[in-house]
Amino acid sequence: MMEAVPNYGSPLTYALPALTCIFSVLRDSPTGHKSYQGYQIMRISNISSNVMGFKILEELYNSDVLFDFMTRPSMKEPTDVMLCPEQVQNVKKIFAQFHIPYEIMVPDVETELNAELKANNLILRKSEGMNWNAYQRLSTIHGWMDSMAEKYPALVSVETYGLSTEGRPMKLMKITTGGTRTKPAVWLDGGIHAREWISPATVTYIANELIQQAIRGGPEYRLVNAVDWFIVPNINPDGYEYSHTNDRLWRKTRSNDGSFMANVFGCLGTDPNRNWEYKWGGKGTSKNPCSSQYHGPKAASEPEISLSQAYILERKDQLKLVLTFHSYSQMIFTPWGYDYVPLEDKEELENVGRQAAKALEAVHGTKYQVGASPDLLYPAAGGTEDFAKGVAGIKFAYCYELRDTGKHGFNLPPDQIIPTGEETFASVKAIVEGVMSYHQVDGF
Repeated sequence: MMEAVPNYGSPLTYALPALTCIFSVLRDSPTGHKSYQGYQIMRISNISSNVMGFKILEELYNSDVLFDFMTRPSMKEPTDVMLCPEQVQNVKKIFAQFHIPYEIMVPDVETELNAELKANNLILRKSEGMNWNAYQRLSTIHGWMDSMAEKYPALVSVETYGLSTEGRPMKLMKITTGGTRTKPAVWLDGGIHAREWISPATVTYIANELIQQAIRGGPEYRLVNAVDWFIVPNINPDGYEYSHTNDRLWRKTRSNDGSFMANVFGCLGTDPNRNWEYKWGGKGTSKNPCSSQYHGPKAASEPEISLSQAYILERKDQLKLVLTFHSYSQMIFTPWGYDYVPLEDKEELENVGRQAAKALEAVHGTKYQVGASPDLLYPAAGGTEDFAKGVAGIKFAYCYELRDTGKHGFNLPPDQIIPTGEETFASVKAIVEGVMSYHQVDGF
């Protein structure tokens, strides 16, 4: 018989401070930029023996009352949650009552964000054009993609495969040495969650390395000679731009589903990594438009997702590998992410994933875990890798959770872009080698 969670207060105890958080978004934005003054990031760990404490965390997570869990509650791994000033004291009282251990990772989120932005802007002022010393704006990334196509037309092409909600181009870079035959291909995407800036930075770093390897020749030339690459550095362009101009920690798209919460409280956007058309609306998602895990009004409601699904499905026989990049946690996820469901070819996918993690660690000593999301962190339905395997039938599909493990979280300093790119490129090479060897592709 399941032990009941004790009644530790009316939901209004939490809902009213949470609604105050919504109003604070409007109140704190005279210049249109969201302030995180007084927000704290709390880490809960060492909870494996506190079953009741874990149930309370789960209830808070599932309450749809706007707690920003940066990682879902876990008995195995640390759980990070960001609290607005109006929530802090209530949550601390609950944790004290039920002996839930926590530490304050970030005492004032605004201070942390300002430090990162100051460092990033200083580098941007000293440099021109695309580089990997700083986080770049969308226009710079798209401009760099176009410039590579102009400079190396026999190797690189760029296409717009549709428009985002706000009319921004969904740009894809294809890297290929051509030839008469249809070669096996790899799909890479980044930036699906707007605040995860290290993701598009890493994906563009990988794309640039592939281009340079092709130009220089040598042993790595086979990565582009035997394989075609379809690369979308930023699959959520509206959200990414909004995270630069209005709200550094914005996660979702920028769509308006027409709901009461959207129109009255300004709760816009859908979590695009809960919107893919496989097991949509399941665990780890929310039906509340104000939640950061809102799955949208229907599967593939977001043009960014519906367009990407169509592109992948049109090439499903050519694509042998799908990689999507997130942060943070330092993990490589295999399907299935939607629930605790056995994967028939688990050993094959995890073997390739472990080789990738080993290659990554060899560069800078960064350690990654490998496994399905529910086993390592939490279930999350409607994600990229599950769609790739479950709908498109692509055997090998992985989700990277890049640096770090929570010291900086989504606010990773710009001086970690290049090291992250270097180790992730080594890891991607190992995955490609493993996948292409499995498919007996010439050259591998």
